[in-house]
Amino acid sequence: MAALRARTTLLAREASAVGDLTRLGEIVAKLPEGEKGFLRQTPQLRQLVQEISELQIRLNTIARPLFREPTARLIVTKVENFSLRSAGYTGQIAAEFRAAAVNWKQIADRQLDKERTVVSKEPTLQVFRAGDPVDRDKEAFVLRYQVVGELERQVMLSAGCPGLVLYGRRRMGKSTVLRNLEGGFLPISVLPVAVSMQDPRAFTSLQDFLRHIAQEMQAPTGIVSAPANLIEFYGFLVERNRQLGREEKRILLAIDEYQMIDFKIGEGVFPVDLLNVIRESIQTHRQITWLFAGSHEITELRNAPWSSYLVSARTINVPAFEPDETRLLLTEPLKHSRLAKDLPNPVRFDSPFWGERGIERIHAESAGWPHLVQLIAETAVDLLNDEEARSVTNTLLERAVNKAIEKGHNVLYQLIYAESTPPEWDYLSAFRKRTEQAPPEDEAVYRSLRRRELVAEENGLWHLRVPLMARWLRERG
Repeated sequence: MAALRARTTLLAREASAVGDLTRLGEIVAKLPEGEKGFLRQTPQLRQLVQEISELQIRLNTIARPLFREPTARLIVTKVENFSLRSAGYTGQIAAEFRAAAVNWKQIADRQLDKERTVVSKEPTLQVFRAGDPVDRDKEAFVLRYQVVGELERQVMLSAGCPGLVLYGRRRMGKSTVLRNLEGGFLPISVLPVAVSMQDPRAFTSLQDFLRHIAQEMQAPTGIVSAPANLIEFYGFLVERNRQLGREEKRILLAIDEYQMIDFKIGEGVFPVDLLNVIRESIQTHRQITWLFAGSHEITELRNAPWSSYLVSARTINVPAFEPDETRLLLTEPLKHSRLAKDLPNPVRFDSPFWGERGIERIHAESAGWPHLVQLIAETAVDLLNDEEARSVTNTLLERAVNKAIEKGHNVLYQLIYAESTPPEWDYLSAFRKRTEQAPPEDEAVYRSLRRRELVAEENGLWHLRVPLMARWLRERG
């Protein structure tokens, strides 16, 4: 006991001397524990200190001051709580850790003061981001009520849902919808599970695919071994479906970028029999709803007869923003953030912030394409901060739109050129010199451009539906 007490004292003094709170976790992990004396206090003490260390690690990974300040404040609170809780401990060891907490408090207070200073100097908080699927806790997000409402209706069908296809063009926000379903947007009896087919754990081999899905669908209890083949995978689905039935719960299993399955079938990595198993599961397992999300229609997939396997699946379209959705995104970007309650001030941009009819202008330039709405808003706020201005003017917004086609070159290139066949590009490139033209005579080009939502018709003539795309085509296309 004397040796253990001496070791614990040394570790407490090492923890007291740290300059980086992230090290606390590795230090307290070395504390001895047991059933006698001060050793009984070790598990609780270790947990309290570990929470401080984990929060510090989280703070170090957060880039935006808006979200660093509440996390720094929470670290201070955790250190204060540790001091209060450890007052109930006895002996020299407790005294050593209470002394250590005094030093931790000084570190936590200094970094909180620093974060508050940074936040107070930041003129306009940048919460808009055109890029990867949105994290609603950190970035501008608007709930797609129409899409989520339809998902709920289908998933909650009393007889079970016959599968879903979530379709939308690239950068329409399909992945954002899927990754933000948790947190009260679906009934608590529905457990959303999202698997991206761009994750190497999903596409490297059939066994990896089956194992990854099983791991994501596992219940907190009753873990089973990972399936190694289609027979074991189907057995897992049978048992998971039974368990969900007993618990009166359902799983929404979303396979994002599902066209990768078709690609892997074409490569011979996945067998076509995988689709037989999925079809049987859709028809049999009523507590599991399979959802396939992608920017390709089933008829575009070439390596398997998808339409026969998903013949009963219902399609939900992810459209462009309605004007009201664009307005909500621009004025209340963090309305659905779970961190909103911890922010020092509510993040809101009133309509005048965006200038006279600025919101309408952003919606019109982007035609409500979610990625492009975020792109223009992000660019406008960046320009605003560069100039230390307080609100967006018409002149600044015009520059933001011009700058957006430069910042968004890659995505615009992909949407307009990279997805086009040579005949489609020949037709689209003609819009460099004209604002409208007769619809294409080639039936395949006609269908493709309509499906890709690049054109709109007026008085029998076609024009590019998205003005920002037309601007890019003229200046950079």
